[in-house]
Amino acid sequence: MEGSKEKDIYGLLGMNISYSLSPAMHNAAFRHYGINAEYGLFDMGEGSLRGFFSSRVLEGGIRGFNVTVPYKMKAREMLGDMAGASAEDEWVELTGSVNTVKLQKDKVAMYNTDVSGFARSLKEEAGFEPSGGKGILLLGAGGAGRAICIYLGTLGSSVKIRVFDPDTDRTASLEDYFRDKGLEPLCVIGSREELPEIMKECGLVINATPLGTRKGDMPPVPLEALQSGMVIYDLVYARETELVKSAKDKGLKAVDGRDMLVNQGALAFNIWTGKPVEEVKQVMKEALHSALEGVE
Repeated sequence: MEGSKEKDIYGLLGMNISYSLSPAMHNAAFRHYGINAEYGLFDMGEGSLRGFFSSRVLEGGIRGFNVTVPYKMKAREMLGDMAGASAEDEWVELTGSVNTVKLQKDKVAMYNTDVSGFARSLKEEAGFEPSGGKGILLLGAGGAGRAICIYLGTLGSSVKIRVFDPDTDRTASLEDYFRDKGLEPLCVIGSREELPEIMKECGLVINATPLGTRKGDMPPVPLEALQSGMVIYDLVYARETELVKSAKDKGLKAVDGRDMLVNQGALAFNIWTGKPVEEVKQVMKEALHSALEGVE
């Protein structure tokens, strides 16, 4: 009987991810389509990764999973070594990271829907087209920030990117990448004190750090440096951050990370199930809105 069939297992791999709302979105989509599947959290330390891949992923216990911090690059490396996993879209190769994995009988396929999810949201939600003119300030060069930076770097020499991250290993890695690929050199910001002056030259500010996730967090940029005509894109989605609120109070266009989250989630769901992206997005948006009701 169909009803006795065991549920297909999907989930999110990361560390300290109990806050994630991906299960709410994906499980709502599974219910909407009547798919006998469940999406959970694979929350674990780095020492457990190899055992997770060998015992649960490669032995067929999981149909697919997403990857979040801090394992997007590590998963790419380990799945390649252990399973001969193949990159199924250009962004896995370009960014060196993976956020979606599909398990088939004789194949482990890797994708990166972060980039596509961000690009859609930047155009549709923020109404910003990266082009010549004012530059872009990116705060945070790890995980999604790195992927976004590389995406922006592929758009051509007219897109001027400034990057700030206190972790100089991250920015140095990005500088090396841009140099190796022959992309326009990055402008790396050396200290937070330089940001107000840099922001005068920028039409878009992207926060790809976790700052703002918790009430009372220090804003990623000095709020007094926000200026007319600037677009703010904050990847934090769990609450309206002080950065987004201050930008709106000043009459600026400001969006949070909800649309990117839904976009990348719907693209991953499409990879696993073949269901239409736009319809999945609507289901996931409603689920995310319900899950976030009452969050401060």
